[in-house]
Amino acid sequence: MSPSSFSNDHRITIHKPKKRMKMYRILLVLLAITLVCSVAEALLDKNTQQRVDAICKQTIDNKFCKGIFAKKLVTSSPSNKDLMNVTVTEAERNSAKTYFFISTLLRDAGDERSGLQKCADAYAIVNIAFTDAVSFFNKGLYGEILKLTGKLSKGVGICKTDFNVPGYHINPMVEKNRETKVLVAMEEIIGHMVSS
Repeated sequence: MSPSSFSNDHRITIHKPKKRMKMYRILLVLLAITLVCSVAEALLDKNTQQRVDAICKQTIDNKFCKGIFAKKLVTSSPSNKDLMNVTVTEAERNSAKTYFFISTLLRDAGDERSGLQKCADAYAIVNIAFTDAVSFFNKGLYGEILKLTGKLSKGVGICKTDFNVPGYHINPMVEKNRETKVLVAMEEIIGHMVSS
């Protein structure tokens, strides 16, 4: 065996463990994420899990809804007001992010400018309404939150998704609208629970 072929074989065996280590790291990260999500759901007591399940089954995306509660609830036995607090806070955060996202898309918009502008107008309405919901929640005016759901649904309805967005195979507003509709439904469902 010549020295050059030995060094080539040696280099190959050195690279294999690095690739394996990279794969193990990826698997470890995926395992950690799965564990965290499982533990977060396991932290809810049986009654809370049943309430969360009942709420989320009434939305168009059960998994997204449950994910919000799993990530954001800080106690295993939250009250209905705690569920409402998580919902209004997350809804406001999500709508602000969506409005900012649309604003960044508008900077480079071409033919799709009018569609994006309608979505920007829609999410200006949605963002104000979700901000009002947080304010009403903080004042204990839970019935007022319910009055906002019509305005929220109308706002989301203004944002049509029948246009292309450069750099995306699927219009990203489809996903943003879906998430917003889930949050509106969550506010309405929990709003009735808190108000009664």
